[in-house]
Amino acid sequence: MPARIVDNEVIIDDLSEASSIYQKGYFGVPSHGKLKLNLIEALFLLEMEKLEIEENGNSLTISELMERAVKAYPEFEIRYLVFKDLRNRGYVVRFGGEFGFEVYSRGTNPPQKPRYYAKAISEREIFSIEEAIDWIQIAGENKKKLMLGLVDEEGDLTYYFIKFFHPWGKIEEGEISGGEAVLLEDRAMVWDEKFSNELKKEFFGRDFDGAVQLSLLETLYLMKKGMKLKKDGKKLSLRSFKKYAKKVQPDLYPRFKAYKNLKEKGMIAKTGFKFGSHFRVYRDELLGSHAPYLVHVVPKDFKSTWTEISRGVRLAHSVRKQLLFAKVDKEISYIRIKRTRP
Repeated sequence: MPARIVDNEVIIDDLSEASSIYQKGYFGVPSHGKLKLNLIEALFLLEMEKLEIEENGNSLTISELMERAVKAYPEFEIRYLVFKDLRNRGYVVRFGGEFGFEVYSRGTNPPQKPRYYAKAISEREIFSIEEAIDWIQIAGENKKKLMLGLVDEEGDLTYYFIKFFHPWGKIEEGEISGGEAVLLEDRAMVWDEKFSNELKKEFFGRDFDGAVQLSLLETLYLMKKGMKLKKDGKKLSLRSFKKYAKKVQPDLYPRFKAYKNLKEKGMIAKTGFKFGSHFRVYRDELLGSHAPYLVHVVPKDFKSTWTEISRGVRLAHSVRKQLLFAKVDKEISYIRIKRTRP
């Protein structure tokens, strides 16, 4: 017996067929011996030739049902592509939750609890760090992992897990004595051999033929630890240096806040410029160790294209690193976006 379409639902009246479709894939919602299907589920079953749908005595084709669904639901085709892909991968996918889909781990199904929320997103949408944090918080409150299914203009899918992350390291910072550095243009030099060696042991700066070359961030950090700074033979106060450094590096303050936070967490932060990020971050001593994280510092209202986000995640993956976004506000939140293959 064909199913019938009522408004934006498809109803299977035959008890045997309704039971079979539900038990074999947990599609729809059983109700009084009938089965109610969402248009996405109905289109999938129609495409798989597991369902026939009639309206006013006429069988609906795939194109007719899709045209109807597109008018009924915003971004229907994006949501359908994610649903279809996950179903074809063997996942039980149900409608519900805050993001459209609830996804069960392979081998599990109702009445067990789903493990993931899945959200379908077009590559043309804008990535917002504030929105992403809201998503993560909602998923966390419901004890679910959040998976994003990004659909590109050709209909290909890329999946990401997104979550709060808490990086940590093993470096215990030693005491820094009151040495002295000389400010050049966009970096500072420590010429004193004893102080240079002390800084090298603490993984500051870069060796420069026995001396140490410091970045502006490292210079500011060390000044707060008691290091003195001179320029053109004159002592430079912390306030004067901040004013100077901000002209050279306009985003100095948010970057410094993240740099300081990473140091406090026992990590070593070095420039990540060649990887397209602000920092490459080590959890252990530099000699022979690998930097597991790339950290990109962003303001609380940061927005970007998903193309840029995808590029950053792929680059990090290609060099065996994880990409973290450090959102700088009153506190720092680290968000990890990691590519996955369901």
